[in-house]
Amino acid sequence: MVSTKRITLEPLAGALGAEVRGVSLATLDDAATWDALRRAFAEHMVLVFRDQTLAPAEQMAVGERFGAPCHYPFVTGMADYPYLFEIIKEPQETKNFGGGWHSDTTYLAQPPLATLLYAIETPARGGDTLFANTRAAYDALSEGMKRLLDGLVGVNSAALKYGGGRSNMHKSIGAMKIQGTDDADALEAEHPAARTHPETGRKALYVSRSHTIRFRDMREAESAPLIEWLQAHQTRPEFTCRVRWAPGTLTIWDNRCTQHSAINDYHGQRRHMRRLTVGAETPR
Repeated sequence: MVSTKRITLEPLAGALGAEVRGVSLATLDDAATWDALRRAFAEHMVLVFRDQTLAPAEQMAVGERFGAPCHYPFVTGMADYPYLFEIIKEPQETKNFGGGWHSDTTYLAQPPLATLLYAIETPARGGDTLFANTRAAYDALSEGMKRLLDGLVGVNSAALKYGGGRSNMHKSIGAMKIQGTDDADALEAEHPAARTHPETGRKALYVSRSHTIRFRDMREAESAPLIEWLQAHQTRPEFTCRVRWAPGTLTIWDNRCTQHSAINDYHGQRRHMRRLTVGAETPR
């Protein structure tokens, strides 16, 4: 456990993640504490804040401490807060939003550096989110594999080809305001397979089975075995942590050096979250 004057950090696991105690984000205006939180974010990559009361405007204000808000192309935002959208899974639904390991919106030319997810209603059991440290996964590679990846560029698509297509998946999510999924195939972006974090200078894997369809100058069939191997490697248990949600929990994660997967194990129960992404950046 690490403490500063105002906050306490309790690590979630050996690989990444920390629970932050002793702070109310809605009323926090101390510059030194915000600096400490940003340093903790760079170190732990996933920060969990319990027992927070955040109206939409307050969640926006917290997000702006990390970067400017980003638009998400496939879900309509809230009426007065277009950058915020609600993730709702009703008891009768069987498909969830955010399942499958990925980093958010890597199919955009400038993906967000951070995602802020706030829990409003959670199931009595289940509905956790897993996170993986892709920086540690890169560090654990052989020097030969690092040299190979340092020369590769991934082609990332919004189509969710491995999941049966974005349109089909989103049609089964009835409670959310889905839009524009028929054009998902056209949304692609190229990014380094191993990107460098602009603040820490450290490299992390930036390939996912969900979004990376191939490597530049390679066919999909040629790329698939390496994509599959990297996905399995970077989500090994020793690189992961698990966040258990409760109403009032806010989790902020660094999309530049993590992946996440929402576990769909709470059929018959309702889950209601509010999501914001911030800090559009060009991966290098």
